[in-house]
Amino acid sequence: MGPRSAPVSTFTSPAFPAAGESREAILAAVADARSRDLAADGRAFAFIYDAGKETRELAREAYAACMPINGLDPTAYPSARSLELGLVRACLELMRAPATALGTATTGGTESVMLAVKAARDYARRARPEITRPKMLLPVTAHACFHKAAHYLGVEAVTVDVDASFRASAEDARAKMSRDVILVVGSAPSYAHGVVDPIAELASLAKEHGALMHVDACVGGLVLPFLREAGLKSVAFDFTVDGVTSMSMDLHKYGFAPKGSSMLLVRDRALRDAQYFACATWTGYTIVNSTILGSKSLAATGAALAVVRHLGMSGYVRLAREMWSATELLVRTIESLPELRLLARPDMNLFAFTTTDGDLFELADRLTLRGWHVQPTYGYGPSPAHIHLTIDPTNAPKAAEFARDLEACLEGLPRREAPPAEVVGMLALLGQGDAEGGSGAPLDPAMLMASLGIADGVLPERSAMIHRILEAASPELRQKLMVLFVGELFA
Repeated sequence: MGPRSAPVSTFTSPAFPAAGESREAILAAVADARSRDLAADGRAFAFIYDAGKETRELAREAYAACMPINGLDPTAYPSARSLELGLVRACLELMRAPATALGTATTGGTESVMLAVKAARDYARRARPEITRPKMLLPVTAHACFHKAAHYLGVEAVTVDVDASFRASAEDARAKMSRDVILVVGSAPSYAHGVVDPIAELASLAKEHGALMHVDACVGGLVLPFLREAGLKSVAFDFTVDGVTSMSMDLHKYGFAPKGSSMLLVRDRALRDAQYFACATWTGYTIVNSTILGSKSLAATGAALAVVRHLGMSGYVRLAREMWSATELLVRTIESLPELRLLARPDMNLFAFTTTDGDLFELADRLTLRGWHVQPTYGYGPSPAHIHLTIDPTNAPKAAEFARDLEACLEGLPRREAPPAEVVGMLALLGQGDAEGGSGAPLDPAMLMASLGIADGVLPERSAMIHRILEAASPELRQKLMVLFVGELFA
């Protein structure tokens, strides 16, 4: 859920004005709406990836310069090819790819993953036509977009257990391997815990059974190589690992580009061809799409290339050092406090911790009241409810200040209690309609949000009770409640 703020402003009524408004009025309305957004002021430990004013301004100028480009037809817009290939080459070099490797710019990690799963499915249709119900092996810690891809593309997601460090269990993957598995997935790192799966072992298993191997480096692709270059941390995860056939990496995270820039890299042309979609069975021009989109903006891609060229190897290494230093400071702080428990020692600058006995969501509220934005996360499978921290160049200098506030917020922290009876009752009522044969009364989303103290999509200043309700709910009910919440935001 998003930051606490005043109710969202709206543009002047009517929604579609009879006459055009002035430039000044429109930009003032945009600025007013933006004034309530999460700020890149160093006090946010989620959502923000910012390398500073100079880089941000360069990205903005490059983005604006590339706005007219439509990647739908690179023969009409040769700049689309030039910009995309420039960024692809940089990413292939960073991932130490072979000469046969190729890449495609996408709008985000979800699209990169969707295309990787689509390519695996269609590649298997040609190479292994005996498979009629394709499956992919997916660590329980893998990003939710893999489940989205499975849902959209008709590929069954088979979840793989993790070990005590939250890394995928290669043994469990082997136990669940079958002739129908077309893709094995590993994270570098997983978002929640910041640890890299045993990529070499998973890739070896995939190759042994004729499956493809995808590495989700959306978070780590623009950090792990620079930590290695700095001599701070080295893990095997890229194309130098035998059996890795595709990788995803986001430029709009630790590449510090504007939102809308990611990359899918594949080991060879055959796999990239399986990613494409072509259609000549209609009355218009023959369509060939390299991504899910038809018309494809190159604005974010152009901005990403500008940032990569601006920062260069030395700039990214410097930022990686700063973020790792802040990570180590906070990890040491958490490990020194008996009231807290680090879930796993991270491989890069994002990680999770929980309380040993105290109320985790009360702790999150206390940090919020001190001006910090953290990400409370609910328990699932082996992972308990926790607070997630993402370290970026803006909050890294404030790590010591955050550590002091974190320690102060633990003073007198109440014990974690079982959900109160009224919460259990509410969950039972909400879940009635989901039960087999159930006939629960239809919910009024607005009334439900009001009863939880949520107004105009804004959480109350203290939201521990809302988090306790969602934590106590089953994953299925949690999904239902979040659909109601987001649906109400855009009602």
